[in-house]
Amino acid sequence: MKQPYFLIGPEDAPVTFEIFYNMSCPGSAIFYKDAKKLLPPLVQEGKAKVILYFYDKPREELLLGTLVHLSLQYDQPEKSLRIIDDLFETQKEWLHLTQHELKDLLVSKYDLEQEEIEENTEISLAVTAEAIKRGVKSVPTLFINGEKCTFKERRIYRELPKYVEEAIHTHI
Repeated sequence: MKQPYFLIGPEDAPVTFEIFYNMSCPGSAIFYKDAKKLLPPLVQEGKAKVILYFYDKPREELLLGTLVHLSLQYDQPEKSLRIIDDLFETQKEWLHLTQHELKDLLVSKYDLEQEEIEENTEISLAVTAEAIKRGVKSVPTLFINGEKCTFKERRIYRELPKYVEEAIHTHI
């Protein structure tokens, strides 16, 4: 099985940010955009690595995200990360689509396969097992160096800069 996540940055970076997302979660889209502003400089400097898990959390409003996750090409991370960027950026535009319309979009715009990638079912199960083991109850969920971050409010993206700064200060 392929690794059940996307890794960005050097494997030996002193700070690891692990984030559980679902592509159809509006909070995940906001958190992703904020993380994309804060984390790339740290990755480029070798101070941090980012691991993205796409969690097929069993909630009706997250089912379109599962369809996207099953289509991602884990063996082509650069292509998949560009698609992830674009899908989070345009989430409001495709979130209202039917499953068939979304599948057509994934095939026509992103050149993904018509059928889900069979191995991605195994990846989904591995991510789900990891989420259960680590107590992930909602998306997005952030871990820094293996420790789950507890946010004071539902809009966790407001607190992200504080957590990033503390992690870098503590571990570098």
